[in-house]
Amino acid sequence: MKETAVGAVGRAKATASRARRKGEQLATQIAKKEVVKQTGKGVAQVRNRAAVLARKVTDEVTGRARKRKLARIAAAVVGAAAVIAAGGVGVARRRKR
Repeated sequence: MKETAVGAVGRAKATASRARRKGEQLATQIAKKEVVKQTGKGVAQVRNRAAVLARKVTDEVTGRARKRKLARIAAAVVGAAAVIAAGGVGVARRRKR
């Protein structure tokens, strides 16, 4: 009796692992399909739009603090780009001489 139960448990485990492996193979095949990839891109775009809208709503609710912070960051980026550009112009002038 014990041997029969042990064999049944072993077969059940083997069947479960085989089914899991087959499921993983099917999932990878489906994920590789172009339609699924495009759907994923669409979902990501919708998610980004929702995040942007949520940010706009919070800006309106909380006031201008966040907008000022974003403007400050943008100004810092522009300033850094200007510094880099000026450095590049200086290097180019030195090379000409």
